[in-house]
Amino acid sequence: MKKFTKFIGLSFVAAMLSVSSLYAAEIPDRGSIPFEAFDINKDGFITEDEHTKVREERIKEKQSQNQRMMRNVGNAPDFKSLDADGDGKVSKMELLEGQNKQMQENRANKGPRSN
Repeated sequence: MKKFTKFIGLSFVAAMLSVSSLYAAEIPDRGSIPFEAFDINKDGFITEDEHTKVREERIKEKQSQNQRMMRNVGNAPDFKSLDADGDGKVSKMELLEGQNKQMQENRANKGPRSN
């Protein structure tokens, strides 16, 4: 009985981990898209094709929900600006740095906040 209970417990943990990894790869409604969502083939890099597919999927999802277009969709960094070393693929660090740079530029363009 103890072995069966232990097996059930471990199975539950394994199932939760696999569900959480799937959830982590989902494209969020708002904010930056995580690296895991862009890296469709899970090779540790984002290709231009993967980048384009994920961005298009997010835009289509918004349109199907009859929501307004995303406010900064036109300002989103393109693949070439994310590919800092020009090797044709984007690493997780390149993506994070590019997204951070874009957020800083968006904030700078808003002007001072009023309380």
